[in-house]
Amino acid sequence: MPEKPWIILTLRRTGGTELTAALAQLSAFRTIEHEPFNPERKLGAITEGFAAHGDTARLRAEIDTALRDTPNIKHCIEVLPIPVTQALIDAGQARGYHMILLTRRNEAKRIGSLLLAGATGAWGATDAARIYPKIISGAQKPHTIDLARLPHRVHADFAALGQTLTLLRNRGIAWDWQVFEEIYLSERSPAEQVVAIARRAGIVAQPDDTRLQVFSKSKGQNSTEIAAYVPNFAEALTRLETLCAA
Repeated sequence: MPEKPWIILTLRRTGGTELTAALAQLSAFRTIEHEPFNPERKLGAITEGFAAHGDTARLRAEIDTALRDTPNIKHCIEVLPIPVTQALIDAGQARGYHMILLTRRNEAKRIGSLLLAGATGAWGATDAARIYPKIISGAQKPHTIDLARLPHRVHADFAALGQTLTLLRNRGIAWDWQVFEEIYLSERSPAEQVVAIARRAGIVAQPDDTRLQVFSKSKGQNSTEIAAYVPNFAEALTRLETLCAA
């Protein structure tokens, strides 16, 4: 099978950044900035323009133009309006992209991780290394989580996922559904999982490929150590476990 460019459709806090970086090392296609259609990012002007003009045909044409040289893309589906995701899926399908859907089985933990990042300001391992010691020492205080917003967060994310699945199914796209726990918490190494995912996009590699060394050595934020310092995180997680479907 010839190699294809790929689009990762995901939600935040699913390990998408690490998976994108690993696949990018193996791909013959260039990989554009993560979540490029977000405002203030490389292709954010397309999204901002759509918010102003509301023309879906123009939106599709602009995204199709952005995909002309078939860059690899990671796209978070719950962050932007669904017409942007739809236009990206349509343009990607027309240009022969391999579609990867990345979710997390434990939705309560995923959203909990998102809340911790928002409360502490640590969105990655580099941030955590700098910010967590300040919080632990008392030099910096994390924000309190807005518990009243939890139902909206849960419902909005489920809606985005449901709409995305509907778009993929209605277009007859054979997408590759990957799950955080099966990549990062499996008996197989993450490098083995990445190679298997890459193979379905036509990329030939082995788990010991030197290009995957950074991925195999990458470290998470270890967010659990900071959770106790966020005043109402435990209550937030308890509510999330009730709100989220298992």
